[in-house]
Amino acid sequence: MARPLRPDAGAPRHRQRRHEVRARRLETAAVVTALGLGIAGVYLGTDAAGSREPRAVSIAEGVSRPDAVDAPGSHISGGARPATDAPPLPRSDPLRVRIPSLGTDAEVYGAGLAPDGGPPTPAADDALRAAWYEGGAAPGERGAAILVGHLDTYDGPAAFAGLGTLRPGQTVEIDRADGTTAVFRVDSVEQYPKDDFPDQRVYGPVVTPQLRLITCGGTWTKDGGYDSNIVAYATLARATER
Repeated sequence: MARPLRPDAGAPRHRQRRHEVRARRLETAAVVTALGLGIAGVYLGTDAAGSREPRAVSIAEGVSRPDAVDAPGSHISGGARPATDAPPLPRSDPLRVRIPSLGTDAEVYGAGLAPDGGPPTPAADDALRAAWYEGGAAPGERGAAILVGHLDTYDGPAAFAGLGTLRPGQTVEIDRADGTTAVFRVDSVEQYPKDDFPDQRVYGPVVTPQLRLITCGGTWTKDGGYDSNIVAYATLARATER
């Protein structure tokens, strides 16, 4: 396993290992496919003496509601998922992602798959930005739009810090290039071991406009980084003009 990346001075010192990828197919146009991610990172707490200790990151109690997610294999229970009448939006590139409850306000950039078939992963000096897989749905379009962000750097929080504390009903706002803001309502926040990532659930076909925010979580080890992924599932609630 690779050690945590330590970029040269002048760039944010990035605590996450590169995403480990089990290559799968992604949803493109009418052909729905899936990509398995394993997102690993390092979050080290520092005590008064300056020593660093491993730290676990997990989701908050009560935020995981698997039956509230409209995804392949889900069985949505009555009343579990908030109703929405928001129609799909025309395709438009995302520019920024905001999560008001977390104070998140990050730039979004689009990218294709990595040369190894993995997802677009923010580089060490891009830890404060989120990567959108531009080969799939755009946020607000019909389908599940995929945004990947790092949890932290050696110098502090990164783009998706605190993602595991999101709660159902809270909102995620995506500013789009066409001047609209797509507002998504969080349905569920879930954590999965890297070696048991539910490809089809996260990346499989959906007919409504949805959003997946992905970062790392679980327990960090020196040799393996974080052992889990955190995924926030959200559904389009409305669109506003900026």
